[in-house]
Amino acid sequence: MAKASTLSDKTALRDEVVPRNVRQFGSARDGLREWRLQRLTAIALIPLSIYFAASILSLATSDRKTAADWLSSPVPALLVILVVLAGITHALIGVRSVILDYVHTRARLLAAELLFRAVAVILAGAGVLAVLKLFLGR
Repeated sequence: MAKASTLSDKTALRDEVVPRNVRQFGSARDGLREWRLQRLTAIALIPLSIYFAASILSLATSDRKTAADWLSSPVPALLVILVVLAGITHALIGVRSVILDYVHTRARLLAAELLFRAVAVILAGAGVLAVLKLFLGR
């Protein structure tokens, strides 16, 4: 007679396959710190984004020289740099969270993590460099 499989048999088989320790990156290591940093960048992005959007709307009908002159002032340059850095940091943490949820192979997880961090560093560097170039004298 064939024995009917029960729920406990299916769970026992699954439990043998599941690793006992967390071996990948994730909340077991630094999830709370990332959660706090993402909330902090979200809070910082609210006033910074409102300022940036209002500034861009006020410059929408201006010529290129007026916009460059605006960005050569210290306060707007600093605030735009903060928008760039906070936005990229916030996006990187969000993308990393999605990667951790959907990529399960350690090699692919590491490759995706390195790729997205490299893209974030390049974008942040390019943004800050563009603002500094205008600020320091085109």
